[in-house]
Amino acid sequence: MDQHLLHEIPSLDLAQFTNGNEIERKLFIKDLGNAFNNIGFVAIKNHGLSDSLVKDLYQAIQIFFFLPDAIKQKYEIEGLFGQRGYTGKGKEHAKGRSTGDLMAFMTSLLCSSFKSNCSCN
Repeated sequence: MDQHLLHEIPSLDLAQFTNGNEIERKLFIKDLGNAFNNIGFVAIKNHGLSDSLVKDLYQAIQIFFFLPDAIKQKYEIEGLFGQRGYTGKGKEHAKGRSTGDLMAFMTSLLCSSFKSNCSCN
């Protein structure tokens, strides 16, 4: 594993894939795979999302995560193992560990659904 990836989140330019030649696209794919395999996160620039949309998404996510656990758990989809919906704290763990992570998350598709059905609009 590339040790510098443990100290920073890689940043990739989507334009390298969308506007690049075959070599640049393959490098983007390789770098994206390395980022997810080595650290699990990546920052993408030139993604095409407007500042307004990003702001709205952050607002919806903040509202959701400040809800009581009982409400958030209604968005948990059992049997999908965190692939869709909400995943609460302690449900996932790092590879090779038995201790649950101190994070909770939900997929972006669920974020959109939640935002359209909540009173935060």
